[in-house]
Amino acid sequence: MARSRDIKVEGLKDLEKALRELGKEFGNPKYAVQAMRPAVKAAMKPVEETIEENTPVDSGGLKESVTTKIGKATKKIKKSNHFNDNTIIVGRAGYFWKKGESRWHQALAVEFGNEKTSAQAPLRNTFDEEHAGMLQRFKDTLGPAIEKKGKALNKKRGK
Repeated sequence: MARSRDIKVEGLKDLEKALRELGKEFGNPKYAVQAMRPAVKAAMKPVEETIEENTPVDSGGLKESVTTKIGKATKKIKKSNHFNDNTIIVGRAGYFWKKGESRWHQALAVEFGNEKTSAQAPLRNTFDEEHAGMLQRFKDTLGPAIEKKGKALNKKRGK
């Protein structure tokens, strides 16, 4: 099974530089985050779809809870030991349910198994299948997303 420490990402230095320049040129670092959002969305969409495909249906509630969330790296997210203070945007795909509605036990049983059923591991298996593609989609989409955001900002300021 792949682990995040086993993954090596190369070729993002120029994109990082372009993001920093975008924020500097237009006077607000939030524009860099806004440029990253479509790239994170493109990277995560197939992950969400694969999790949904691989989630077994009992009552259907767990499968229906599969979604992707993209947003700021909140203090709660940073404390999860998966992210740090340098994290500016987070894309997460998996099981999310509404407040007051929990499928936690069902999700654990599907992922890790229990005395009645064996583990099916849709989350872990999806990560194993999709991690390289996810990073490649992010890399391929980020450059054009930065350019598009730069053009929109130039148009906004009248250039």
